[in-house]
Amino acid sequence: MPYQLAYVVSRFPLLTETFVLNEVLALRALGWPVELFAIRHEHEAVVHAGARQLESSIHYASFPVTLAANIRLLTGHTGRWAHLLQMTVDGNACSRPFLAKTLLVLPVAIAWAEQMRALGIRHVHAHFGSYPAFAALVAAELQGIGFSFTVHAHDLFVDNVMLGEKIRRAQFVVAISEFNRERLGSLLRPDDPAHVRVIHCGVDIRAFRFRRCQIDGRRQHRLVSVAALREYKGLDNLIEACRLLRARSPEAPFVCRIVGEGPQRAALQKQIVASGLGDCVQLLGARSQQVIRELLVESDVFVLPSVVARSGYMDGIPVALMEAMASGVPVVASRLSGIPELVRDGDTGLLVPPGRADALVEAILRCWQQPALSLQRAANARRLVECEYDLRENARELAALFEENLATAPTRWRP
Repeated sequence: MPYQLAYVVSRFPLLTETFVLNEVLALRALGWPVELFAIRHEHEAVVHAGARQLESSIHYASFPVTLAANIRLLTGHTGRWAHLLQMTVDGNACSRPFLAKTLLVLPVAIAWAEQMRALGIRHVHAHFGSYPAFAALVAAELQGIGFSFTVHAHDLFVDNVMLGEKIRRAQFVVAISEFNRERLGSLLRPDDPAHVRVIHCGVDIRAFRFRRCQIDGRRQHRLVSVAALREYKGLDNLIEACRLLRARSPEAPFVCRIVGEGPQRAALQKQIVASGLGDCVQLLGARSQQVIRELLVESDVFVLPSVVARSGYMDGIPVALMEAMASGVPVVASRLSGIPELVRDGDTGLLVPPGRADALVEAILRCWQQPALSLQRAANARRLVECEYDLRENARELAALFEENLATAPTRWRP
């Protein structure tokens, strides 16, 4: 029988992290009771319908509850509280910004330990190896139960303070790609337990009906990109590629729709106007999953020009690529991080060097000028997503890991 699980995340509900929402819903569909704990309550204009299903199972940080729980621990078990504080300082001392934020997360995690105990939680899992994994570690240690976490992108490439220690303390760690698994291995000592497993994020195949894309040079071509408007998504290169496309093939009309929101909106809009692309490049803002599915059906090429940002941020394996491939849209993406594990150049899509607008142009033109090959790659892409990125199958694999660890790990309830 499935045990009660706690999932810890940084922010919820977050439009750009549907993979967390979908995973929780998939586990609940398998019969696993999951309670969600979020450090921050997001208030976005667009909220996925699935997030509303979880409203009664979401726990946010509350100052009165947090204060009371910490007073109880500090007065009743001073040594335990001091140990957690020392662990926090020692583990994060190398980064003042990270230490400051982690010291704010620590009391929240202490309060969550009380709430989880009252709910009968048997295992804590976190998404992202940064603050959520730290909160999971503290909450689990106070209860004497196990924890695990999934590593995605920035939490490995940039925000990896104390990550090696978290890996060593966890029952297991999930990497979303082989690329990430190898990077995680570089943080471990030779005698550390090898308990890193690759389980891909996935999509609900049933929600994306495959259809043969219509690539017809006699009508207006339609490009689409779904991404947060942030530097590491490389959308300025996509806009520059659109400028080059228009200059190179003025007789081939096209429209490029960019779905997403973020801090680069003003800069990207300014670039669109300066490039004279106001009539064909559109920033649509955040949109619901239903609208995104409709846009995918209408498009003939999906482009995601990811780059490594100046901060070091970069993509893992974007779920948006999986959704496009499940829908039958030919994809063009960057040869970066774990993306080549999904977009296999010439087989399930086309890959280009990051930051090369000219290479994007060549790949887009290949899709338009060689429709038969594009459609074959799209069919291959759908099969790959069905085999390796099916949300339900990957949720079963994750559930088996929970089951395996819970069946063998004794529960040591602590006061």
